[in-house]
Parts: sequence; C-alpha cells; structure tokens
Amino acid sequence: MNTESKINQPGQINELVAALAKAQGSMKPAVFNRVNPHYKNRYADFTSCMDACRGPLAENGLAVMQYCETIEGRLSLVTMLAHVSGQSIKSEFPLISAKADSQGFGSAMTYAKRYCLCGMIGIVADEEGDDDGEAAVGRGRQEARPAPQPKVAQKIIPAQVATIKTLEGKLDQECKDKLYAWLNNSYKIERIEDVPLDAFLKVLGAFENAVKFIEQQQQSLEVAHA
Repeated sequence: MNTESKINQPGQINELVAALAKAQGSMKPAVFNRVNPHYKNRYADFTSCMDACRGPLAENGLAVMQYCETIEGRLSLVTMLAHVSGQSIKSEFPLISAKADSQGFGSAMTYAKRYCLCGMIGIVADEEGDDDGEAAVGRGRQEARPAPQPKVAQKIIPAQVATIKTLEGKLDQECKDKLYAWLNNSYKIERIEDVPLDAFLKVLGAFENAVKFIEQQQQSLEVAHA
C-alpha cells in the first residue's frame, strides 16, 4: 500500500512562500522534550513542534490546519497551510494502523500530525526513529531533558534563497558587489545559498534596503528630467 504524502498546490502561492520564508527565518528548533520508552531516544512531540512555529506563522499571516478526510476510500490526515491572501497548500497522508479501532487510528494520527507539520513548515525537530504509532497508546508524560549539543549551523532553504535572489535581480552591479562584499566580510560566504538560517532576516533586510535605495534614485532622476 502506498503511504506517501500527496501534496496539492492550487493556483499561485507566491505570497504564501514569501511569508513562509520570513516565518522560517525566525523559527527556533523544536525542543527535545520527550523520551520514547521503546527506543530510549529523545524527540520533540507535537506540542513542542507547534510551539516552535505558532508565533512566527501568526506574525506573517499564516495558519496551519489539520483534519481527517476520507480520500479514495482511505482515512487520511490533511495538513493545510493558508495565507491571509487566500493562497494555500495542503498535503494528504493516509493513516495506517495495525489496529482498526479508535485507539489505533488515534496513535496513527498523533504520528502523522507531527511529521506532516514538520514537513510542511520546515521545523527542525527530532531524530526520526521514535514510533508514535506504537508508543502513543498509554504513554505517560516524560520529564523534559536538556537539549542536545548544538549542531552545524543550518543554511536557508530554497524558498528563502529565491526571495533574496528576486530582490537581487532589481539591483545594479555596484549594489550587488557591495552586498556580496558585506556577506563575505560578515559571514565568510560568497553565495546566497550559504547564508546561515539565523542570519536570514538580517540579510533579507540588507537586500530590501538596497532595492529601496535604487528605487528612490530612479524616482529622483525621473523628477529631475520631468
């Protein structure tokens, strides 16, 4: 049986992608707050994943919804990301359970909600190894444990790269040279693709300010020649 998630993308999503790119730039990793009693590994549960994204999503006009729907005769979890512009994208994930009862599907849904949310929003969470499909039934709350050691700095995702490069396309060569020199001096990088995730908003702001400067210059020239 095919259990792959199916993604639906109706119409344009340019405003949604731009808003999500900004939201991701301010998201913090989900906190490892649970221990799987079966495998003894730490992971971030659904609440921790929501805590990591709820604020940044709301601040950028984004909302996430998850609900069940029967699709092609199978009960599936639908995860929808919507923007205030009316643009949205959703994924469909079939719920597979060894036990065809409420508890079985509840466990499958707990597993699916967390993984679909993380995949849709780009949340950095746990090592993929815990099995909510087994562990959710009868599992007590575990004491929160210290976060793991910091990992290698993450880079911005393709949607964020595209947002910055769209702004770059509006600049003249002199502005581009100055911005890339600044990137090299500040972050020791030469490509937009290598911008650290935690520096996204600062880099985005630099490019936005450069575009505003170019536009103001053009307006001044138009007024002077009027």
